[in-house]
Order: sequence, then structure tokens, then C-alpha cells
Amino acid sequence: MGLISVPVFIRMIGLDQYGRFAVIVPFLMAVAGASSGWLAQGILRFHPGATDPQDYLLTFDRAVKRATIASVIVTSVVLAAVLDRLQYPLPTLFVSLAFCLALLVYTVGLSKFQAQLWPRSVMRREIVRSACGFVFPLVLIVLTGRRQFQLVVLGQAIAYTIAFLPRYRRRNSAHEIAAEAVRSFRSDSSSTGGMIRQLWQFGWAVGLWLLLSQLLPVIDRWTIQRFASFASAGVYASLYEIAIRSFSFLVFPVTQAAHPRIMRYWNEGDFAASYRIIRSSLLSQLIIFAAVLVVVFFLSHRITRLILGFDDPIAAPMLPILLVGGFLWQLALLIHKPLEIAQRTDAMLAAMVGAVALNVIGCFAFIPHFGYEAASYSLVFSACSYIALTLGMTRFRALRRFSEAAETY
Repeated sequence: MGLISVPVFIRMIGLDQYGRFAVIVPFLMAVAGASSGWLAQGILRFHPGATDPQDYLLTFDRAVKRATIASVIVTSVVLAAVLDRLQYPLPTLFVSLAFCLALLVYTVGLSKFQAQLWPRSVMRREIVRSACGFVFPLVLIVLTGRRQFQLVVLGQAIAYTIAFLPRYRRRNSAHEIAAEAVRSFRSDSSSTGGMIRQLWQFGWAVGLWLLLSQLLPVIDRWTIQRFASFASAGVYASLYEIAIRSFSFLVFPVTQAAHPRIMRYWNEGDFAASYRIIRSSLLSQLIIFAAVLVVVFFLSHRITRLILGFDDPIAAPMLPILLVGGFLWQLALLIHKPLEIAQRTDAMLAAMVGAVALNVIGCFAFIPHFGYEAASYSLVFSACSYIALTLGMTRFRALRRFSEAAETY
């Protein structure tokens, strides 16, 4: 859907409007990532297993619901204040809030399906979300006759909402709902509060980690539009979407499938199985990436011409470099797993701070002198720095066989 939507959106709203869309959406995704990431990662890390008591499962579910409501309220207030401060018009503020909150709730809901190892439920919702995220923006543009990026943002907000709704339509039977209501009275508020604190203590650093990781494309595009134009930012963003959110996401299902299983085995005490999954997932990603890179390298000019509608001599060589950067960041999600399962999320955050700092320096130092293609090299360099830092912090554990005697965190 990314391959399809990028060239279509560019032709529907124009390169300048697409550049504006490409600048604001990563910022909104960063806010949503910080607001939902701490909770989603906490769910994946601590979700009850099939053998846990029913009361514990109920307490966990109530804690997640309360934490989600709190995140929605806080995010609404903070984002509205920030956008108002930046003097965005009211329609942009409204669609930005809708997009951010819909993404927040959708992310939390999807993480529960992942934690319970329900891949078909995840797949159905992702299919609905990606298809509607393409169709609804086009419908809004055609119906209104306006070539505005706000309509694309609103259409995608509607897509996230529709994809999440089936979760509530397929609820339990009336008898099960009544039984749940009775059990809820036995759920101690202090237990729920303690569960929220556990999720927060693990996830606050992950939330900031996600915020910083989502800021990487914001930094790139903001720097490009500042020293060049929104059109240049649109060209870079379109190639970024293809390389990062399309081609490199061919390896993302491996990470999605591996993450909850790594945590499940670790929580059950089968530490060797957790590391075995990490290593096999890394190998799978390397094989997929090698095949994709060969194709993109030889077809880069044709792909960029298809996406942009014209042949850009600067853009074509940049596509494989962006693909390498995207793959390295996907690889990093598995390499830092030893830190994540050991709950050393503050170390992950420190490594991300270093990577983002290097990316900022690279963008401001090189884009004004060498053009927007320098942003792709900054992306690769920041990913390499993050991987090097996390490997050093874990003493290369992700790449070694598990040894219980040597496992000292």
C-alpha cells in the first residue's frame, strides 16, 4: 500500500502539499509513539500468560484501559497546546488531534493481540488499516475537490479508527460480559495502580525512545524544507516512505512475530529459546534484505520515475542508501532485545539519544552544503551508531549463544 499510495497522493495533492504532509505526519507519529509506546511495550513485556490466574488477567486489563484513557487525555491537552503555539489553523489542529489519538488507541489495541500471539487478528486489522488509509484520503479529496494535505491526514485517522472498531464488535457474549462485571468488583484498585506503575517504570524510557526514533524523519524533512523547499522535502519524503515504510518493512513482520515470543519464552524461564529466536530472526532479515537490495539497486531509476513522475538524477542513487538505513534500523530492533528483556530501557534511551544527536549534527552540517541527499547518509550513520552502542552495552549477547553462568545484568 505504501508503494501505491505515495505516487497517487503526490499526483492528487501535488508535491508541495505532499511535502507539508510529510513534515507534519512524522511529528504526529512521534507524539503518538511517546504516548502509546510506553504502554504498548509494557503490554508486550508483562502480558499475562495462559496459566496466570483470572484475577491477575482482569487487573492487567483494567490497568491497560485506565492507562490508555490517561494517555488520550494528556496527549490531547499537550498536542492541542503545541499546535496552537505553532499557530496551525483550526482545521489542521482538528485533523492532527484525530490522527494522533486514533493511532494511539490503535497501537495499544494491536499490542494486546500481539502479546496474546493472535497473528491473524493483527493481520486483519493491518489489512483494513492500510487499505482504508489509501481509499479514504482519495474519497475525501474527490468529494471536496480540494488538493490539501489535511484531507490525507483525516482520511488516515478514519482508517485507524475503522481498523480498531472490529475489536469491540467482536466482544464476549452477554453472559461473559456480566461475569466480567461481577469480577471487576473484586479487582483491588491498589493492585490496578501497582500494575500501572509497573508498566510505567518499564515503559517510560521506551516511550521517549519511540519519540526520538520518530523524530529522525522529522529532523531530516524539517532541515530540508528549511534549507531548500517543501517540494524538496516532498521528494525526499516520498523516497523515504518507499524505502523505509515499504521495502524495508518486508523484514518488519519478522520483528513483529519475534518480539512477543521472545518475551513469552523469557517470562517462562526458557532464556535459551529467547536468544535462539533473536539469532534466527536476524538471519532471516539479512536474507530478505540482500534480495531486496539487489532489486532496488538495479531498478532505482525506474522506481523513482514511477514514484515522482519524472527522472531525478539525485533521487535515484539515494533510494538504495535509504533502504540500507531502513534495514539497519529494523536490525537494531532485534539487536537491542537483550537490553529490553533485562528491563534496561534507560540504556536503550541513552543509545537513541546519541544516535539522534549524531543525526542532527549530520543534517545541519551537510544538507546546506551537499543537498538533501546528505540526509540519507545521516540516517545510515545514526543507525550504525545505535547498533554499535547497543552491542557494546550488551557485550554482543544478541549474537551469542545463551550461557546462564555468563548472564549477569
